[in-house]
Amino acid sequence: MEQGELTIYRSCMPVVDAQYSPESGRSPAEVIIDALAEAGGVDPLELPPLYEFVDGDALNSLFEEHDGANNGDALLSFRVENWNVFIRADGRIRVCDGTRPTDPEPVFESTPI
Repeated sequence: MEQGELTIYRSCMPVVDAQYSPESGRSPAEVIIDALAEAGGVDPLELPPLYEFVDGDALNSLFEEHDGANNGDALLSFRVENWNVFIRADGRIRVCDGTRPTDPEPVFESTPI
């Protein structure tokens, strides 16, 4: 049996795509905070603390590279107020507006952003 790629679907309107990169010197949580601020059109300091919605240390540990490797096919989704947040092991981040429903589509296309 051939192993296929895991596809997760969303039914909300994408509003921000971002990319976490270990070379940036920023944590995945920091990139997500900036993406949420962009989605809401606010300063990141105006957002509620991320830890009210997800454990930032656990998120960083899961998605930061360890000894040059990431967690393969890991994908995490969580909700921050009206925003649905998705992060994939390759660093791709997508924020969707949970108040704008759409027909179900894959969270991420197969090509990188």
